[in-house]
Amino acid sequence: MAALPAFKSSHVVVPSAVVACLLAIGGLSVVIPTPSVPTTAVREATPVPDPAGEQRTLAQLAHEAADLQAAQIVENARVKESRQRAAQGAVAQQTAARQAQQQAAARAQAQAQAARTQPAQVAAAPPAPVRLAPAPAQPPSAFIPVVGAGGQASVDACQGPVRFTPVTVSISIAEHDLCGGWNRMSWIQPGTKVTVQGYGTFTAFARMVVPKGAGEGVLGGFAGGYPPIFLQTCIPGTSQMLLIALH
Repeated sequence: MAALPAFKSSHVVVPSAVVACLLAIGGLSVVIPTPSVPTTAVREATPVPDPAGEQRTLAQLAHEAADLQAAQIVENARVKESRQRAAQGAVAQQTAARQAQQQAAARAQAQAQAARTQPAQVAAAPPAPVRLAPAPAQPPSAFIPVVGAGGQASVDACQGPVRFTPVTVSISIAEHDLCGGWNRMSWIQPGTKVTVQGYGTFTAFARMVVPKGAGEGVLGGFAGGYPPIFLQTCIPGTSQMLLIALH
């Protein structure tokens, strides 16, 4: 039993000899023992939680995400609007092109219709009116009222034309020029229609100027002889009379 302590003592020395042998023989290899870290140092290196910092970080990340999402929404809206404008422009161009085609087709159709109907219109046009010779003007006419019958006294009464009874070879209708006879009878020319009240309608065919007081024989100087009826009045400012033959 006494040998056991000696063995223990020898066992303790052996590791030192091994280490020395390694240092002497190995030369090229060095074994460096790991330094021990004090427990207090390990305890101080442990990070301490920061809730406020984490909150700020999360808020910043959320804000950046929101900004990115808003920018993406704006960009999408801009692209959509650009596409809509492009589509509207294309539709407007197509509409204008269709309208231009329709107008051109309508013009062509109208021209073709006009070309088809023009010969018919020309054929159906009414003939040019025939120019007729103007109708001859109606001869002027005169109306001679007869207020009575008698001799010189009836004429001098100046009541209007009278049947002058002293003339018997023809019917004489007489009125003084100063009583209106000249204005009533002097304008009557051959061809004038003359209606004598109570005697009918006649046509003047000749005029004759004779001296005042001439006999009824001068009536034979009318063409064709004594007229069936005649008008007589004095010529103002002269010593002559105007006779107008009617038939």
